[in-house]
Amino acid sequence: MTSTTTTTGHTTVGGGWIATVPPEDATGVLAEAYAKQVEKIGRVSELTQIGSLYPELVAQRLALYQVVDATPSDVPEWARRAVALLTSVLNGCLHCTVGNTQKLVDAGYGPLADAIKADARRHSTGDRPIDAIFTYTRKLVLRPASIVEADVVALRRAGWSDLDILDVNNIAAYYCYINRVAHGLGLQGEA
Repeated sequence: MTSTTTTTGHTTVGGGWIATVPPEDATGVLAEAYAKQVEKIGRVSELTQIGSLYPELVAQRLALYQVVDATPSDVPEWARRAVALLTSVLNGCLHCTVGNTQKLVDAGYGPLADAIKADARRHSTGDRPIDAIFTYTRKLVLRPASIVEADVVALRRAGWSDLDILDVNNIAAYYCYINRVAHGLGLQGEA
């Protein structure tokens, strides 16, 4: 991880463009948020540190990720990860693309990850319900103002429940948000 010290005494991480608070300097709410992430993934990510000048934001971002990730839908975990990857690829976010690719590879879906990265705008799995999710995700990411009720009806017709649809929507929406955080603050390299 690349870091440099700024004139404020804070550091920047991973090529980020703003000052951050490193884990060893964190106190209070920030130290608690960092500790939760270390407990969950074994380290404090660059994406978490990039919000560290506002500790409550870090805590809320981590809480939002947890609740989105824990949605009790029937969408298979690999398909949920594929939605996150598809969103990140369509947004051109290398930082999130790398992490989501690894999650799919770890789950045994490396070829799917490669196919999404090779042709995110058109890749089809041949599985009607999964392809319906991908079609909805593409439209939500690339043309959100064009989403209409018929897009949700198409997901229902493909066999997805309203909770499943909510899950897919929130995964894509969360990654649109976090992709923009990463891009807008300089986390443009690999995770």
